[in-house]
Amino acid sequence: MGILYEKVQFSQELKKQIIIRQLLDLGITEYQNQSIYDLDYYTLRHVLAIAKIKL
Repeated sequence: MGILYEKVQFSQELKKQIIIRQLLDLGITEYQNQSIYDLDYYTLRHVLAIAKIKL
């Protein structure tokens, strides 16, 4: 794998951590009985969007 692939992976992991922090700030620690730490990036993004709509 090349440097570009590694950069994309790092970038997505960083985005995932930012979303997790935002969810924790909203008091959300799990989704459908699963820890937010175990969710993939796209599910986390979905959960955050739903949480923001409900605000």
